[in-house]
This record gives sequence, C-alpha cells and structure tokens, in this order.
Amino acid sequence: MTLPDTSADTSIQLVGLDETFELRRAVLRPWMTPAEAAAPYIAADDHFHVGALQGGKVVSTAGFMAEAQPDYTEVFGPAQWRLRGMASDPSVQGKGLGGRVLEFGVEELARRLAARGEDGAVVWCNGRTVAQTFYERHGFQAIGALFETPRTGTHYVFWRKVEVGPSGGI
Repeated sequence: MTLPDTSADTSIQLVGLDETFELRRAVLRPWMTPAEAAAPYIAADDHFHVGALQGGKVVSTAGFMAEAQPDYTEVFGPAQWRLRGMASDPSVQGKGLGGRVLEFGVEELARRLAARGEDGAVVWCNGRTVAQTFYERHGFQAIGALFETPRTGTHYVFWRKVEVGPSGGI
C-alpha cells in the first residue's frame, strides 16, 4: 500500500469498527475473519475506534473498549478501558501517526469520562514487546511478567492513567 504520508494529507478522527478491519488484519492478525475481529468489541459495554486517514484509507488505528484487566484490578481501580487492535500500515510506521492516533483516542476517552461525570480511568493493553518503546514514550508503563500469546509473540500489560481536567479534557 503506497499512500501519502504528509500531515496535510492526514486526518485523525473517530471511525467505524468495520473501517479498521483490513489494516488490523494485514498488520496484526491475518488469520482472523471480520466476525472474529469484531467479537471482543461487540461484547464490550462501550467502545470506539480512531483512525488516521490518508486518501480515504485508514492507515493507522486504535480501538478503545470498556474492559477490566482481571489481574490488576487492585492497581488500576474500577474504571478501566482497554486499548486494542492498534496498528499502522508499514508505509507510515515511524512517522508519528500511531502516536497521534493514540493521543486522539486518549483525549476522546477523557471527553467521554467527563461527559459521564467521571474523573479518570486507566487505559491498559496487552502490548507486544517490539512496541514497548512506543508505549513508554506515550506515558504507559509495563506491569507484571512477560507473557507469550500464540501467533502474536511476547507481550507485557502496559497501562496509563487518564485524568479528566476541569475543562473536561486530559
């Protein structure tokens, strides 16, 4: 996939789950069907998806869903959201789009929390170790032991607090 990579040609916005599937399948899990990929989100009480679009195509994406991490509830508290299915097309990796998508999603989460009268939450993910530097650069920290997920490699649980400021943002 060859797409323009300039910021002027890119918009970051909320997108539908179905708009993210092809990219996530190509980058993360090529064996999954659309129904298998959608199932965790559909089962969640609440979810949203962010995409970086270039030429009308999603080139970077992240999904956010209300889901508790069962092993760290005492550390994370009751308000938890999971970052899931974060992917960037190889042609745009290393150009900052993934970070922009992630931060847009965190800001959207803060807006949603504020609208509900909540003061914050934890965002967590099962992040691949190859992306550890990325997560740490965006305020996440690893917790617990390294673990392996079949077909997707070694991971840590990464987490970050999202606090709602007085104006409703982070």
